[in-house]
Amino acid sequence: ENEGRLGVFWHTQGSGKSYSMILFSQKVLRKFEGNYTFLIITDRLELDGQIYKNFANVGAVTEPEKMVHAQSVEHLRELLGEDHRNIFSIIHKFQLQAGEKEFPVLSERENIIVMTDEAHRSQYDTLALNMRSALPKASFIGFTGTPLIEGEEQETKKTFGDYVSIYDFKQSVEDGATVPLFYENRIPELQLNNEALEEDLDNLLNDIDLNTDEEKKLEREFSREYHLITREDRLDKIAQDLMAHFNNRGTDGKAMFVCIDRLTAIKMYEKIKAQPNCPDVAVVFSSSQNEVSYFKEKGFDITPHRLRMNNEDLEVKFKEPSDPLKIVIVCNM
Repeated sequence: ENEGRLGVFWHTQGSGKSYSMILFSQKVLRKFEGNYTFLIITDRLELDGQIYKNFANVGAVTEPEKMVHAQSVEHLRELLGEDHRNIFSIIHKFQLQAGEKEFPVLSERENIIVMTDEAHRSQYDTLALNMRSALPKASFIGFTGTPLIEGEEQETKKTFGDYVSIYDFKQSVEDGATVPLFYENRIPELQLNNEALEEDLDNLLNDIDLNTDEEKKLEREFSREYHLITREDRLDKIAQDLMAHFNNRGTDGKAMFVCIDRLTAIKMYEKIKAQPNCPDVAVVFSSSQNEVSYFKEKGFDITPHRLRMNNEDLEVKFKEPSDPLKIVIVCNM
C-alpha cells in the first residue's frame, strides 16, 4: 500500500533523534512477528560511529561490532546477505565494484527496514538508487533534524512518505530538550560582486569533509573568492573578535568554530592561540591521505594536531563542562 515508504521523522537537532531511532526499532521487534533487520544509514563517518555507540550503549545491539558495522563495500554486501537485527553503514558503501554496470540485488527480504539519518541530504543520488536496487522489497523511513525546504520536502516525501512525527525547534526549546539558538552576523565585509558565491560554495561544500585534493579543487575553482575569504588580515580580525566575545560574554560555556576547510582551521588555531587569555583549543577533523606533506607545503605541521585527535577523546572532553578544553575548531559541519 505505501510501497515501502514508512514516512519522515523530523525531530530537531540535539533533541535525541538517534534515541528515537533506537526506540522505533525496539518497538517494531517487540510488537511485530518476524526477524526484522534494521539497516541504519548515515552519510558521514562521524554520524555512523555516533549512532552505533548510542545503540550499543543502551544494549540495542547484541552482536559484536565487527558483525554488524560495515567496514567496507564487500563487508556490507556480506552483512546484507546474512541475518542480523541491526546493520550500520554509510551510504557510500553502496558503490559499484570494478566491472559492475548495475548494482546487484543483495536481499529480497521484505522484513528489512532502512533507517536513514539526515534523510534529506543524500537520498536522491546514485548511491541511494544503488541501495534501493540492492534491497528491492525493503521499507524506508527517513530521519532528519532540520526542516525541509521547498522542493527538498517534496523529494523527501516522494522517497519516504509523509511526516509521521514532528518535534520542531520551538517545541524542543520549550521542553528544555535543546537550548535557544541566536544568530548574529559578525563576519567582516568582503565586498564580493559574485552574488552566486554563497550558493556555489554551499554546493561544493555539501559533501563529506573535504580531503586535501578537494581543498585544492576549492582553491582552484574559487581562487579569487577563496583568497578573499581566507586572507590573513581578515582571519586576524575574526580571531580577535572571537576571543573578545568569548572572554567578555559574562557566562561560562564552550565554543565551536567552523572553518571553510582544514587549512583555514589550522590557520585559525594559530591565530586564536596567539590572542590574550586564550583557553585550551583543539582542531578536530577527519584524516586524509597525504595530509602531512600537504600541510608542510603550506607551512604548517599537522602532526601534533593529529596526535591529539588520535590520543585524546576530544568529543568527551568538549562535552564535559569541567574540562579545560573550551574551543574546538572544525570544518564543513
